[in-house]
Amino acid sequence: MSKTIKELANELGISKQAVSKKLTANFRANHVTTVTTNGRQQLVIDDDGVSALKSQHIANHNQPPTANQSTTNVVDNNVNLVDELKNRILAQENELSQKNKQILAKDTQLENMQKLLDQSQQLQLMAENKLKKLEAPHNDTESGSELADDQTHERAPETPVKAKAESSPEQPPSFWQRLFGTGK
Repeated sequence: MSKTIKELANELGISKQAVSKKLTANFRANHVTTVTTNGRQQLVIDDDGVSALKSQHIANHNQPPTANQSTTNVVDNNVNLVDELKNRILAQENELSQKNKQILAKDTQLENMQKLLDQSQQLQLMAENKLKKLEAPHNDTESGSELADDQTHERAPETPVKAKAESSPEQPPSFWQRLFGTGK
């Protein structure tokens, strides 16, 4: 009984693409026909072609590899894995050494920055002390003149307010007079 590629693939336990790859031009000419069902074309393999493909599949998959071949493959795979792991370890060690160098460089930078900060703070303190020394004698003389300025500022607003209050006693106090309580 003839079978489609899908049916044969299911029976052999392989994909449709694997079956299609086994269909050579000579095989297609001798064992494959195209059938149209429900408006779709399907490739159908006759009984002789099915049995040929089954025997080919069985022959390809039932050949056990020789002990030498399997051992050689395993050894080659292991050697490749070991080489790859060695390369990874070397790369990681190189990266680690570079990172250690970077950390040491950053540590020295931090030490230098700390020294500079300490020096800056000392200079700032020295500058503040010098300013205090320079201002100390000057502050004694300034304190007397500040009192005189304060008295002048206090007296100046009082005189015009009194003059206004005397000239027009019926006017209500201005906003500033109410706010600062000067005048009446």
